[in-house]
Amino acid sequence: MREYYYLVASLPLLEFGMKTPVAYEDFLSRCLEQLTPKDLAIIKRTNIFPSEDTEEAFPALREWKIFDRALRNELVKYRASKRSKDASEYIRGEDYKDPFLAIEAHWAVNEESPVEAERFLDKIRWEKIEELEKAHYFDIDYLVTYALRLQILERWQKINSEGGAQVLKDMISA
Repeated sequence: MREYYYLVASLPLLEFGMKTPVAYEDFLSRCLEQLTPKDLAIIKRTNIFPSEDTEEAFPALREWKIFDRALRNELVKYRASKRSKDASEYIRGEDYKDPFLAIEAHWAVNEESPVEAERFLDKIRWEKIEELEKAHYFDIDYLVTYALRLQILERWQKINSEGGAQVLKDMISA
């Protein structure tokens, strides 16, 4: 596995809730300059937004997609229940059950503030990303986790901007 010491060393550290220190497009430009075509393709497939397809050859990205879909499916179950609807038509893929995610989704769906609920869910996502990053320092796995975290930070920059309530509403309904 190829290591990208110079690229990783040039990236600012990211913490949940901070202002984005580098734009995602700038990060992609740096990747374009330094990554192999195969690794660049992995980064370009890295996305915090839902994907129907969890068939992914790259293990860290596949694990992210499976986790994200499971979390979203748990949210669907509770949201459908609150509206007295059948969740089965909204469930994507296998209905993987994760007791931890079920508890977290239940809390988020019952939170009165949509902003606080989304912040809570993104903290859960952030923790999963940190788990995926363990023992990866200068490789493509690290860059995948960096891309995911950077996208979360940019999402919150949009939410916290003027008109952020509408941005959040649009993001939730997507």
